[in-house]
Formats: sequence, C-alpha cells, structure tokens
Amino acid sequence: MTESPGAILGIPSFNVARLRGRTRNALIGGMFGAVWLFNGVYWGGIGGNALSTAVALCGIAFVTWPATRLRSLRRLPLSGEDSQHRIALRGPYWVDVAIECLACIGAVVWLAHTRRYDLIPQSFGVIIGLHFLPLAKIFRMPIYYATGAVMASGALASLAIPTGNVRNLSACGVIGLSLWATAAVILWQDRIFLPKAPIT
Repeated sequence: MTESPGAILGIPSFNVARLRGRTRNALIGGMFGAVWLFNGVYWGGIGGNALSTAVALCGIAFVTWPATRLRSLRRLPLSGEDSQHRIALRGPYWVDVAIECLACIGAVVWLAHTRRYDLIPQSFGVIIGLHFLPLAKIFRMPIYYATGAVMASGALASLAIPTGNVRNLSACGVIGLSLWATAAVILWQDRIFLPKAPIT
C-alpha cells in the first residue's frame, strides 16, 4: 500500500482539530519569533529603522498567515472525536508549559543572584528548546524535535562568542528564526500535503 506524502513526512492524517492545533501552534511561533528577533535587535545593540522595520514586516506576515487560516478553520464543526482529542492534549500541554515557565523563572533568579545577566538569553534558549521535545510527542509533530534541538544547540553555541552584543544577537536570532522557520514549515506542509483540507 502506497503511503501518502504526509505520512512519509510524519504529518498526521487530517482532521479539523489537528489542523486547528497545528495552525494555532504556527501562530504562536510567529508571534514569539518576532519577540525574540526584536530582543535580538535590542540586546544586540544594532537597533536601526531599517532592521526594525524588516523584523516588524516579517513578524506581521508570520502572524497574519496562520491567523487568516485559523479564522477560516473555525467555521468548520468539530466532531466528538476531535473534541475528545483536543481535551486529552490539554493536561500534558499545560504541564509542559508550567515546567518551562518555572524553569525560566528559576534561571532568572539564579542568574540574577550570581550577577550573570548576560546568560539569560542562552538559558532561555536551552529551556525553551527542551520544552519543544515533549511537545513533539504530545502534538505528534516531529518537526518540534528539530526546532528544540536547533534552539538549544544554537543558544549553547553562542557561548563560544565573547560576552557582548554579538553573542546576544546570535542567541536571540537562532531562537527567533527557528520559530519562524517552524511556523513556515507547518503551514507549508498543511497546504501542500493536505490539499483536501478546507483552508484558504
């Protein structure tokens, strides 16, 4: 039996709840990607109208794209199975988010105590990257393994750069661009490999 392109690439079979969830994840990635890149511009000390405008325009695109698709998907009814699937994911998801938030708070408190404020972007990058690994299993989205690995390894690799603006820019840039790239891949996969999905 021939597998569909989506199955070959690890994309779950289509249903309304799953596609809504993937689109919502892409929207969140688009928003946080913009936040991290703006932080990179600020902490990197390279603020300028041209660069800030470019980040803002890309950020608008990465938010508008999934937001428009999600709006069209909300018109579709959820089956009983879809609703049960969505409810089943809430517990594991919020546990993962709670652990991520507590780890970030703990890292900030410890780094402030030791006066190593320069390591905050890197610590967040590692924590957020690790946060994506269980999400990959929870949402059945293998791409999140790559997202988490790139974030964590990129943040750690930036430590090889001497403390300063370039290191901050590198860490924030890797995190932000990873989120944008992930959002783009998710939306592209859903559009190309799920052509029967009623999306705009």
